[in-house]
Amino acid sequence: MPTKSISRGTGEGLPPGRRQLAGAIAELYRHLGAGTLSEVASLLATMNWRKDPSELSRYRNGRRKPPLRFVVLLHALAVENAGPDKVGLSLHELRRMHAAAEPTFCRSCTPLREENNRLRSEIGRLSTEQEVTRLGHAGSTAELPPAPSLGSTPLPVPPSAGDRQRSARDMSAAQQVAATATRFHERGETGHAVSWLQDAAASLTPAESATAIALLRRQEARLADTAINIHGRTRLDKDVILIALELMELGMVADAGSILRAAVS
Repeated sequence: MPTKSISRGTGEGLPPGRRQLAGAIAELYRHLGAGTLSEVASLLATMNWRKDPSELSRYRNGRRKPPLRFVVLLHALAVENAGPDKVGLSLHELRRMHAAAEPTFCRSCTPLREENNRLRSEIGRLSTEQEVTRLGHAGSTAELPPAPSLGSTPLPVPPSAGDRQRSARDMSAAQQVAATATRFHERGETGHAVSWLQDAAASLTPAESATAIALLRRQEARLADTAINIHGRTRLDKDVILIALELMELGMVADAGSILRAAVS
């Protein structure tokens, strides 16, 4: 089997964010002092990151977006070998590049992007409506006669009211994500469904992510498993923990464990 060279350039025709991240990864590879991707794989294995050289090649060429944990480990190895001044790239810059890199690489994803834009518009509309409703309620309250003074300490807002407001916001975005993924899947466009879940993962809050996973679990279990793997492998560790906690609140203990395992796999 031929040994993969480390000097090969990044792929052509990549989206701009993915191309920038791939270039940074290729630069970090060069600072490892390794001549081949097999040697890079061996170095990463010392930090409990075990991947085939072909997978490392796809990260370098931009054909696959790596998990953030991989980028962090690669940067640590490069700095350890070459020193921070020679590496140049900071961990902050790499995190920014990773966040900006497009989750998918697809030459025929125009319908997917259109659906994504439609979803963002719909979420914006729902948020505006909720804000108008909230202000309307506040205005109605302001017209009431003043309540007797109970001192300078404000009364606490009942937790149940806040929970209902948060649940409404979480549900509106999560329903859109789950419904769109299910619709792609039912049309036999499973690749688009997966790409859609990858794109949506970058813009959902942990509560929205957990709610979307719960809806998918009821609608199409395989898509729920896919969503769990996507969130576990692409979200920040803090977000993964919060999603797991939200899933446990929903009674989905097994899925909470699955997303934590995906984050460390």
